[in-house]
Amino acid sequence: MPTTMQQQRMYVKTTSGVDIVAGVWLILSPFILSFTEVTSALWNSIIFGIAVIALSALRETEEGTKVRWPSWTNAVIGLWLVLSPFILGFTDNRVAYINTLVLGIIVLILASWGALYTPKETEDM
Repeated sequence: MPTTMQQQRMYVKTTSGVDIVAGVWLILSPFILSFTEVTSALWNSIIFGIAVIALSALRETEEGTKVRWPSWTNAVIGLWLVLSPFILGFTDNRVAYINTLVLGIIVLILASWGALYTPKETEDM
């Protein structure tokens, strides 16, 4: 675990940066992987991709590294992405299903790590 506040903030920014890439992939993947005909998977990817990017971008700011809620919100989004193929009923489209499941796991893990590495001195903000 990083020891100094500076190291912790850098870790938060790194995990958030990778989550931004995951969010961009969420938005682009229906078009690149050709599952735009599965409208529930398409809109799920676009809407939650935008949310992941926005929340992760907030964590990239100096003030954003001091609060945990954006990362915890992204963790919930990651959990939703893992469950959404079953809830929205697109498990029959293997590409959309696997893509959403893998991205959900990535977002969930990175967002959780980012939240846990938020410097302790600033967690009450």
